[in-house]
Amino acid sequence: MLAAHAAIAEEEMVVITNPENANVIDRAYVIKVYTGAVKGWPDGSPIFLLDYGQDSELRKIFYSKVIGKSPAAMRAIWSQNIFTGKAMPPRVTQEDNEMKRIVAGNRNAIGYIRASQIDRTIKVVDR
Repeated sequence: MLAAHAAIAEEEMVVITNPENANVIDRAYVIKVYTGAVKGWPDGSPIFLLDYGQDSELRKIFYSKVIGKSPAAMRAIWSQNIFTGKAMPPRVTQEDNEMKRIVAGNRNAIGYIRASQIDRTIKVVDR
């Protein structure tokens, strides 16, 4: 199990959207999306936010390396967002294939996967 965790920890995480989503975003925007600070794309359409479950290693690595926050800090942020009505929590998926399928099928979706899982059904917007 430790070897599997180390392999996942070393793998690059990428933020993905639907290929038809023409919005251009940067890391700062991704952070705002995943902390609930923004709920819409720059073109005004609503964001369909996807995340992995609380116990997911991918989630822990993504929040640490990309968002710059611990899982505990993210739980606190989302508890506050939900409690105050500021934002709805992300839809939870369990695996890369499910994340890719949902993003590929929804123009407004955003998610993240391991770089090794990239294919033509999704667009990478941040590495």
